[in-house]
Amino acid sequence: MHETRIRVRFDEVDTMDVVHHPRYLVYFEVARTEYFRDLGMAYRDVMAGGTHLAIIEAGARYMRSAKYDDELVVETRCTVVGGASVTLRYAVRRGEETLATGFTRLGAVDLAGRAKRLPEDVRAKFAAVLESDPHGAGGSRVQTGA
Repeated sequence: MHETRIRVRFDEVDTMDVVHHPRYLVYFEVARTEYFRDLGMAYRDVMAGGTHLAIIEAGARYMRSAKYDDELVVETRCTVVGGASVTLRYAVRRGEETLATGFTRLGAVDLAGRAKRLPEDVRAKFAAVLESDPHGAGGSRVQTGA
């Protein structure tokens, strides 16, 4: 599991001082970028190798509200590695309190946007950190197919 700290900025909240719901997807993206960097594969390097990891599915579940100036921790873990895709799960916490959970499924595409297999080095890095799914959505697995 990887942790990314984020402080809620004023422009992210509504008039009730609550973080606007689409911002959680931005928090997932910030955490995903840092997670990749920690795995030793800056996304810029993945792109330079001819692969983009496009979001092909995303979801979020909201339990509690984050507010302006809260310090949040976004936990990121890899739970599924396929031949052409990878699934990451997220938990947004304020202290011990879980505010939201979510996931993104990333599909490998070439520079023209056509589906392709994950490069073996990228797939191996995700497979090395594969964790069980804490939200019970099928456990963790390395798939041999797409």
